[in-house]
Amino acid sequence: MTPLENNNPNRVFRCVFGLYFLAVSFFPVNGQIILTEIMNNPAGNETSIPGGDSNEFIEIYNNGTDSVSLGGWSFDDGDASDNIVPADQVMSPLPSNPNGIYNSTLLPPGHFALILDPEYIDLANDQPYDWPEGTVILSIESTTDLGGSRLATTDPITLYNSAGTPVDSFPDPFDPGEGVSAERISRDPVSDWNNCIAPSGSTPGSRNSLWPHQQDLSIDSLTTEENPVNTTPVSISAHIKNVGQSPIGGTVTLFEDSTFTTLLDSISVPELEPNETVTLNLSVDLDNGSYHLIATVSDDDNTVNNRAFLELLVGPQGWPICISEFMFMPLTNYPEWIELYNRGNEPQSIDGWQFGDAICLHDIPPFTLQPDSFALLCKDTSTFYDTLCDGAILIEPSSWPSLNNDVDEVRLFDNAGLPRHSIAYDASSFGDCMTNGISAEVTEPGGNNLACSPSGSTPGCFNEIWVFQPGGADISASPNPFDPTFEKTLITMSLPSTGIAVRVYDRLGRKIRTICTPENPIGYEFTWDGRNDDGQIIPAGLYILYAEDSGGNSAKTVIAIKGGR
Repeated sequence: MTPLENNNPNRVFRCVFGLYFLAVSFFPVNGQIILTEIMNNPAGNETSIPGGDSNEFIEIYNNGTDSVSLGGWSFDDGDASDNIVPADQVMSPLPSNPNGIYNSTLLPPGHFALILDPEYIDLANDQPYDWPEGTVILSIESTTDLGGSRLATTDPITLYNSAGTPVDSFPDPFDPGEGVSAERISRDPVSDWNNCIAPSGSTPGSRNSLWPHQQDLSIDSLTTEENPVNTTPVSISAHIKNVGQSPIGGTVTLFEDSTFTTLLDSISVPELEPNETVTLNLSVDLDNGSYHLIATVSDDDNTVNNRAFLELLVGPQGWPICISEFMFMPLTNYPEWIELYNRGNEPQSIDGWQFGDAICLHDIPPFTLQPDSFALLCKDTSTFYDTLCDGAILIEPSSWPSLNNDVDEVRLFDNAGLPRHSIAYDASSFGDCMTNGISAEVTEPGGNNLACSPSGSTPGCFNEIWVFQPGGADISASPNPFDPTFEKTLITMSLPSTGIAVRVYDRLGRKIRTICTPENPIGYEFTWDGRNDDGQIIPAGLYILYAEDSGGNSAKTVIAIKGGR
């Protein structure tokens, strides 16, 4: 068994889908009131505040169009039953909160209610809790623990209406972990709780983490017909989708860089129905050079998917010469070096070209770089005579820029003074993997995204994080690296056969996320939010994105996470 085949996770939380359908076949769902979130394993001091991750709660939601009176309703946890009552009948004094509704059992449509145990509220300190506005706060007649006993991780929850008829259930409880709630996947009364761990910890009185937002316009990607681009204006396509629940329009705005200071173009987004998509074309005049374009859509209820990025090269024929790797923190008594790569199909003359850091440029001795070949610019070439791969060229310039160990930029200019490639870097962008003797490798030929070399360094050889796939099998991610705190990465794949599974592994070959399986396909282009199977953002570092189809074809690439947790 290879490391990539080792799919045994350290911890598995699941709900049995079949048991849920068995349960609802006996429990006629009333079509309005549903259970939506259960906290059965609170964190820390369970007598601190009435809700959140430090107290048990049961959350219900009015999924219908009319208000429903919960007077006379009850629930049980498999051990005992309790009647549901307004919070003001058993809580005195009430927690200080202007948003919660304590003196009513009337639940309006589209609102949440929380069932709390008064015994676990710190009445002495009367600590406030910031309930979302309109949350109906309920309690129970019993003065013992919620449901007659502490909610165990094995307790099923059944909700009954005033006639004693079961209307919904949480039939197969599981333990998501301390301080993490179990959330229903959607507002659909027959949706399951499978993979229903709350990514945010818990959301008492609020929209569940995985539920669609009401107003949510997503910009999935930016593309151009060719890259590099030899002529201007440049046509850039922005791919937009309404992933929310309500119709929405807006504006797409294109900027030259991440500072959002240089506005290039903007275009209106027509009103889109839920799940409707549109492709809008932006046009910009750009000088020759390397660009990191950013497009944004209008702010809405979910800003995580409101940005898309495009690495774009604009310049003359011969642009394939690029920076592919560099060593800016060498070991003691070893030199700095910069690696160039010809990713084109023709030999390229490097006569009159210059390289440098963010401040100074230095001349490169003339040479010709063959297709699919490397040249190593080095302060002292004697170190590498016996270590380069076949076909690589050693070049020792007469002067050297001395790269900074933290914030700097590596630049490459042609004989016409045009910037062919530049890559800015700082130590924090590499997470915890950068140290002396580790090189910075470009994750994709011609790109600007960097990651630590998994093998230390590959001077004059193919980068270890580059993966070239035969037979039409390919997978890529953009942006790469990406910070899941602020953005998602767009994954695009091509495999000859159907029945595709896509998984993410760490560098030790441990599976951390199953993105799709043959039983649950999601297409050939989709986004990943940088979270593991438990819904948590993964730490910064390098991860392997691996896809395989039913015909035995596979593709993989390396994704670099920056930021993370």
